[in-house]
Order: sequence, then structure tokens, then C-alpha cells
Amino acid sequence: IGLDFGFFDNKLSGALNYYYNQTEDLLITKALPPSAGLENPILNVGKIRNSGVELELNWSDRKGSFNYNVGFNLSTTKNRVVELADNGQVLYGEGLKFGTEHFPTQTRIGKPIGAFYLYKTAGLFQSDEEARTYVNESGKQYQPFADGGDVRFVDTNGDGTIDDDDKVYAGSGIPKLEANFNFAADYKGFDISIVLGSAWGHKLYNGNKYFYEGMNSGSNFLVSSLNAWTPLNTGTSVPRAIYNDPNGNLKESDRFLEKGDFVRLRQLQLGYTLPSNLLSKAKIDKLRLYVSAENLFTITSYSGIDPEFSAGKILNTGVDKDIYPFTRSFILGMQFSF
Repeated sequence: IGLDFGFFDNKLSGALNYYYNQTEDLLITKALPPSAGLENPILNVGKIRNSGVELELNWSDRKGSFNYNVGFNLSTTKNRVVELADNGQVLYGEGLKFGTEHFPTQTRIGKPIGAFYLYKTAGLFQSDEEARTYVNESGKQYQPFADGGDVRFVDTNGDGTIDDDDKVYAGSGIPKLEANFNFAADYKGFDISIVLGSAWGHKLYNGNKYFYEGMNSGSNFLVSSLNAWTPLNTGTSVPRAIYNDPNGNLKESDRFLEKGDFVRLRQLQLGYTLPSNLLSKAKIDKLRLYVSAENLFTITSYSGIDPEFSAGKILNTGVDKDIYPFTRSFILGMQFSF
């Protein structure tokens, strides 16, 4: 349902829309008991709902030889899984390690598709003694293999042990709000255009940080690994350097989860169109010279290479792994017509 409007002789125009889209009959594998004697069938039983608001505003005006247009649009998204093959079914995304280990995303009824389900952390143990005294009500150590510098995981369900049941919903890689701004103007042959894009309210799982700050392989590491915890370097969030870590510092946890908010200058273009009286002798109708910059800068707190990327697979939404970033480019061009 929507509303289009225009005011002040259509100098101000825009649209306001509300959308509600439910996709049904998605292909989902249904698990059957072994007694059925059949392979798990793939059925058309999945149902996903998207809803939100879209707003578009534009202002166009002329002041003598100066023409300009200012545009703004935003859209909100609320994504929910409505139905799977079974009420308690969980669909996992692709594992980061060889596709078979480290699953940061799960798809469950009532939450966004490919949502993050992670262990909650509470900093690092600052000594071996502190790790030994992290015990439950019966006096049993929560993390018996932990030492000073290891990650402290939280028993979120209070059952006295730390296992997969302690993973909690930690957000989604689907932006809640996307907003864009554009400006275009021209004056006596000169013109300029600016396009800004942004996304807000979502999380990103830094898979590159998992691989290259984990210190659990024979590959190069991130420079942040140099700030690993030691008894003389306790003011850090990077765990101690250890190979084949027995504590599980590389578990799927909020250690690798970051805010995905960003603002990006998608395009900045400057141009000049030569006067027609200079072109008429050469029988040229129009000649314009311009310079353009694409993806000139991005403002974000995300520590990965690029906060804006395609998930590849919907069940892995927001997982940053082997992503090629947007490139910054500069273009010098000419447009002409006879």
C-alpha cells in the first residue's frame, strides 16, 4: 500500500509505501525417523515473511542559471522465518572451516533467516588461578582446559555447563534500515553529482578475523595477533597465542561479531559541457568532459575489509569469508554527440 505526493508545483515530490511479502513453498529437507525406511525428502514447506516501509523524497528547483535536485530514500526490513519442515527444525549455514566446522548462523522459526547464534563471552582470564576458580554451583570448572589469556565463555542457560545449548541469538546480517542520499546540480555548463549509500542495524561475522587472528594454522596472521595476551600484556582482547588451543577460543562467539553500519560515498562526479556556439563550427551538438570517483571512502567501525558484501548463500547472511571488496576507481571521460 502506498501514497505518491507532490507539493509546491511538484518541487517537492515523493512516495511512502508499506510492503508485506510472504514467500511460501520454499524447499526444505524434512528429517524422518529411521523407522520410516526412507531418505529425508525435500518438501515445499518453508515460509518466510518480509515487511517494512519505504520512503522517497525529492526536491528540485531552479535559481536563475543554477539547477539542482536533492533526493533521499530509505527502506526498512523486518525478516522472519514463519515455517520450516518441523517446528523445532534448525538449518545451519555453511561451516567456515572446510564447510564442516564452525557454524555461526542458524535459521529458526521466529527469527531472521541465517541469524547469528553464538556463545557469549566475558573477556579473558587474566591468570591461571582465575581460570581455575571459574566454577559452577557444584564446584566443577566451567572451562577445565583454560589458562590465563583464554576466552571466558558464559553459561547463558545456567545449567552448570558450557555447551551448544548456551549459544544465543545475537542479531542478523540483514540491515534493518538502508538509506541513500543523492545531489545533482548544474550551473553554466558545470555540473556535479553525489551519491551516498548506507545501511544500519545489522551485524557482521568477521570470518577473516576467525581465520587470521586464530593462530591455529600455518598461514599468515593479522597484525592484531601481535597484541596477543601475555602476563605482561593483559590489557588486550586478543587471546594468548597457542597452537591447537584446548580451550576453544575459536568457538562461534561474539568475539568475531561486529556492527555492520556504514556510510559510503558511492559516486562523486564533476563535469563541464562546452558552450554550443564553440561546437557548431565542428558540427558537434554536445561535448562534455567529466571526472568521476567511485567508492571514494567508507565510514564504518567494522574492522574487516568491506562492510558491504553479498552473502553468497542466504543461510550465511552477514558472514564475511573470502569476500572481494568493492574497488575504488577513478574515471576520466568524454561524452559527445553529432
